[in-house]
Amino acid sequence: MSQFKTKHFQYTGVDDFDTAIDLQINEFINENNIEADHIVDIKYAAHSSQGVNTYSALILYKEV
Repeated sequence: MSQFKTKHFQYTGVDDFDTAIDLQINEFINENNIEADHIVDIKYAAHSSQGVNTYSALILYKEV
């Protein structure tokens, strides 16, 4: 039986160790062998506070 799972990603770019959000998602998908047909949805959001832009993504996927 498959389960639905979520994974949250965030990027601010305020330090040299922060990885772009698309690279984080691709790395997660590859490391966890998630097939394209197991990805249900990806939502993106962004906001700015005190001069810091924050980008977030949430992936909903099926674990088989």
